[in-house]
Amino acid sequence: MTEEASTGAHASSRFYALAVRAEAASTAAELGFVAVNETRLLVDYRQASLVALTPGRPPRLAAHSGLADADPNTPYALWLSAVAKCIAPRCIDLPAAVRVLPLSPDMLGDALAAEWAEWLPAQVWVLPLFGPDKAVHALLFLARDEPWPTTLHADGAEYALLQIANLYGYAWWSLVARPSRWRRWWHAITRGRRLRYGLMALAVLLLVPVREYTLVPAEIISTRSQVIASPREGVIHRMTVLPNAPVKAGQVLAELDDTTLRNRLAVAQAELATASVEMHQAAQQAIENQSAKADLGMAEGKWRERQVDVASLQREVDKLAIRAPSDGVFVYSDPDDWAGRPVQTGERIGLLADPHVLGVRAWAPVGEPTNLAPGAPMTVFLKVAPLSPLDARLDYAGYQPVEAPNGVASYVLRGTIDGAPAGARIGLQGTARVSGRWSVLGYLMLRRPLATVRAWCGL
Repeated sequence: MTEEASTGAHASSRFYALAVRAEAASTAAELGFVAVNETRLLVDYRQASLVALTPGRPPRLAAHSGLADADPNTPYALWLSAVAKCIAPRCIDLPAAVRVLPLSPDMLGDALAAEWAEWLPAQVWVLPLFGPDKAVHALLFLARDEPWPTTLHADGAEYALLQIANLYGYAWWSLVARPSRWRRWWHAITRGRRLRYGLMALAVLLLVPVREYTLVPAEIISTRSQVIASPREGVIHRMTVLPNAPVKAGQVLAELDDTTLRNRLAVAQAELATASVEMHQAAQQAIENQSAKADLGMAEGKWRERQVDVASLQREVDKLAIRAPSDGVFVYSDPDDWAGRPVQTGERIGLLADPHVLGVRAWAPVGEPTNLAPGAPMTVFLKVAPLSPLDARLDYAGYQPVEAPNGVASYVLRGTIDGAPAGARIGLQGTARVSGRWSVLGYLMLRRPLATVRAWCGL
């Protein structure tokens, strides 16, 4: 075997050994260490450095021979980054066959060339690391004192150096610059027929007919109820019925304090008794003395007046017991909240509801654009039974906004529940789905953004 053949064989074996080490690198730091230190297996040099090129960012020193960790903020690193920025456009235009740039000070500006002797030896090769996207992602600087060869032989070490640079480029791209799976998928669908197919599928999806709807907080109520109010001014003594308890017609629901009124009734009854005795005495005197008949009339009038007072006070006493006008369920808050509370005539205490005729009351925020027309279908999902929805029909929607229990300005909705569901009772909370007109999916998805844009721009 000749010396030239032996040199080619050794270069080939060293190339494959270096390729194995580059392939084993799992991070950009490991690959940079191999590129600046292990490349000596092919060619000899005094110093090597790897400068990373990232779109939108200045070049940065990623690795340097003889250093475990390269500081990109040293004067040398900053100068080398400026050199890489200056020569990067030239590296892109290099021919594919020989992608190497012999670097000299005259290629740089005066300021950079003036510092050349301080940082680099005379002979420098720049190997651009290309990726499969045909872009330069890093520059490998190899510097030494001996001149680099002007011609490359296919079996020489310098030619193997160019091939290993291509391998470095692909490895660096896969570790640093390779786009994510999402970006690769997006680039794929934006080329050729996939984009058209995707747009057609999106258009068909946006034209799917759906029904407008809105989700609002709701509760179960009775559509047939009576207001239980205080018949007179007074103080609640006690509530005789527990909240949401069934009651019969005439049953006492609450009692007002009767201390003052019963004292007045006792005084009136005593005065009635006195007036009765006086009238009896006047009647006896009128039999014996005709002139006493005038006193009999006055005594009788006073007696009748005391009867009226007693009857009036008795009616007031009867009103102290608030009774149920019919059968139903007495709905009110905590009994402890009412005990001892002063009330006015006509002040609401609770509701007497019919538990057999159930409905739903909901609050639709004023920002909901769904058309709340009477008769719209409603689906009520109770919190206690979310998997057993109730069907209902919207009876009416209030035209004036009120404050909902959650503090949001809303329209009051009332509906009637279909049938007599076993799991529903007055007072249960949940969410109601109110359906509106038929529309397309695209409008349903874009109605809020369109309303916001229209309110913002005034069109």
